Amino acid sequence: MKDRQFSRRDFFYLCLGGGLLAASYPLARVISQSRAGNKKQAFAPTPSNTLGPFYKKGAPRTERLIERNEPGVPLLVTGRIINTDGQSLPTATIEVFHSDHHGDYDNQGFHHRGQIPVHDSGEYKFETIMPGQYDDRAQHIHYVITAPGHKQLVTQLYFETDPKFAGDPDTNYTRDNLVWHRELIRPVTKVAKGGVSYSSVVFDICLEKA
Repeated sequence: MKDRQFSRRDFFYLCLGGGLLAASYPLARVISQSRAGNKKQAFAPTPSNTLGPFYKKGAPRTERLIERNEPGVPLLVTGRIINTDGQSLPTATIEVFHSDHHGDYDNQGFHHRGQIPVHDSGEYKFETIMPGQYDDRAQHIHYVITAPGHKQLVTQLYFETDPKFAGDPDTNYTRDNLVWHRELIRPVTKVAKGGVSYSSVVFDICLEKA
């Protein structure tokens, strides 16, 4: 069965009704050791992951990576950018890109690519669709994050509902040999209202100071 097509108005109405546009789970507080010394950190930096061969510079600044009535499972991604001291990073730059629902990348243009605005609170959000699978890879979204005074982070977001993990990402995340950290696989919330359904994921990001 084909996925129901949706409009921007429908999508945002549902998100606002569910309070999801402002949703952001706090990062798990841990004590870790900085590589630059033995300074204790309040939050662990987000693990890195490979950039891959499909990165392109010059993506437009936008919170919407999809076209109107585009096929695929609608996806809302929200999160917050902080550093290891827990400080919000509103000056951060977030670049994201991913494949379409068939697993193909747009290498000619900037479909499913964007620079995501970061708000004063350090929060961000964007609308897209769930990426497709290709080759032996799990579904994923690529991130490149920079912020003044901090180390660049290249990483990927994965999804607990991915069939690749067979319902048990704790055990099966290594089925994709490029998934290096279980932490990058995030829970997916399924939302259905008024005959329209979409998925919602929270991906908070923590950067190390330079």
